[in-house]
Amino acid sequence: MTTTGEARGYRTSQKVLHWLTVLAVAAQFTVGYLLDLDGDCDPPGEDRSGGDTSDAEEERLDRLEEACEARADDYDLLGGGFDLAELHLLLGLTVLGLGVVRPLWRKVAGLPPWSEQLSAGQRRLVHWTERALLLLLVVVPLSGLVLVSTGDDAWLPLHVGAHVAFFVALAAHLSTNLRPVILRRMT
Repeated sequence: MTTTGEARGYRTSQKVLHWLTVLAVAAQFTVGYLLDLDGDCDPPGEDRSGGDTSDAEEERLDRLEEACEARADDYDLLGGGFDLAELHLLLGLTVLGLGVVRPLWRKVAGLPPWSEQLSAGQRRLVHWTERALLLLLVVVPLSGLVLVSTGDDAWLPLHVGAHVAFFVALAAHLSTNLRPVILRRMT
């Protein structure tokens, strides 16, 4: 609070929700990019196995395949027996929940006044990038859930496109929020 009793800046609850979202999204993208959706552990040369390979070669291919499958099962990041696909799903549900809660909480808690350092154009950019990010916090995990639950690859372009849109909006968001801080420190 200022001396006039006017609230300045975001509330602690809004900051906590923001940074929980940042952590959940970072974890979600990390796990998502580590995830092998094909589950393909067939080593090179597997297509020749059977009558076209020796017993020693067949055993070598089997060992490679088993090692790959064991690595896929060894991603027990939370100690709760989650494999990467389950962890990705859990994080997606978390991001989806945060994506729904954050705009609702903004309605309740309100927003602080605009920084006086922002021009009208920068304010519009901040406004629209925040809206895009909040929307994409729902679209990315929701399209992923639909993709997984239906098994229909027709949803893949939407899911990937939403990722790209998210990174574009994130870059715009970071440029408007970090540029003033960096410039102040440089002067």
